[in-house]
Amino acid sequence: MGTTPFKLQPKTGYLVAASPDYAGIVQEWLVDYYQPLLSPTALSLLLGLSGRLVPNPMPAERHQHTVLLDQLGVGINQIDQARGQLEALGLLRTFFRVDQLGPVVIYQLQALKSPAEFINEDLFAVVLLQHVGERRYQQLVDKANRYHLATDDYHELTQGFFEVFKPLASPADQHTVAASKDQLGQPSEPRVTAPEPSVDWQFLANQVQAQGLASDQLSKHRQLIIAEKRVYGLTELELATLLLAATDLTTGELNSEQFKAVVANRAAPKETVPVKPAPQPADKTGTLTPQEKALVLEADQGAPLQYLTDLKKATGSGFVTPTERRTLERLVSQTPLTDGAINVLSYYVVVEQGNANLAPNFVNTIANNWTRQGVRTAADAVAAIQKFWQKTSEPKRLTSKKGRRKTIVEQLPAWAQDDSKQPGQVASPEQIQAAKEALAKLRASENKPHHNQ
Repeated sequence: MGTTPFKLQPKTGYLVAASPDYAGIVQEWLVDYYQPLLSPTALSLLLGLSGRLVPNPMPAERHQHTVLLDQLGVGINQIDQARGQLEALGLLRTFFRVDQLGPVVIYQLQALKSPAEFINEDLFAVVLLQHVGERRYQQLVDKANRYHLATDDYHELTQGFFEVFKPLASPADQHTVAASKDQLGQPSEPRVTAPEPSVDWQFLANQVQAQGLASDQLSKHRQLIIAEKRVYGLTELELATLLLAATDLTTGELNSEQFKAVVANRAAPKETVPVKPAPQPADKTGTLTPQEKALVLEADQGAPLQYLTDLKKATGSGFVTPTERRTLERLVSQTPLTDGAINVLSYYVVVEQGNANLAPNFVNTIANNWTRQGVRTAADAVAAIQKFWQKTSEPKRLTSKKGRRKTIVEQLPAWAQDDSKQPGQVASPEQIQAAKEALAKLRASENKPHHNQ
């Protein structure tokens, strides 16, 4: 589905509806499992919208967003950002059109995942663990499982549907049932996710199975392994070490919760991460300059955490803070942006804008706008910035560390303006050149052959 240009305004109308499988908000589920991943504004927005849900909603009975702003005590940009968080976690879908009464937004509430469903969705579980810590996370796992009793030693007596019911549907009955399905709204569509990172499964299997991991465990925990690899930029050799650390060698089974905890405790940015660059389709980079194409290629060569670490080293901006780590985790798990696009965003903020840190509001605003514009890859991200610059009186171009560039004195683009942005001091040409040279040295060291793998 293509994206529609849209700018939320205080006088934009809105109406609250719900998915057919929506059954209200279970406060306990929301507070325990979702709240750690949501900002206070996002949580307030969800509760505020649920309070305005009425039977048989009609587009003519819309409210203006000014009512919602007064109720929550926030600005329109904060509503927009909070909406993005709810959408990323599958709690909300948003629809827009212009009719005879003007622009209107439909906020469609979605069913919450049960605690077990939440824990079983690997990306959600990984980010929850990183936000609440291992001890609290284990408490939430135990809570999700608190009413379960193992029945492995029992014989199941459960009867099937046709053992109890003997349906003899007449043509009229069949017609009525078919018509009711047409009346019922469509269930929620799956959320858009970024492409899976490549994993050398054969190499990984050779490493772990020889040391005790059962042969079926990699396929059983495939999505979890992919999620951890993407968030932390792990190599197959590192994955093997962490998998074995969470394996019961007597049974050969992987303890998935222990694996998440081991990765969260041990995984950290490394000095070198040899990653093959992902190929970019020609039609995505056709309008980019050679320098911009070089930046795209460079952005595709590292995981977001490692790439930011290199940028901060190159610019003398210190270390990656816990807040920045959580910001990257949010971008990886809750947006359809690829790692390359996230890296371009980091490059723009740290190098081009000269900010020492990734301020969450500043970064989230750009990411949400890119998502709305259909940006997915590094090439898309550079093209989005290029498109904005082409509208100015003095067009400017992004360059990689390998190309020359003009002096850039560029503030946050109009499509990423936000009341809560934190303006940074723009880097001088000398600082940017020094950053490029430092990045070049870092990349050169990464490209040296590694004999320990």
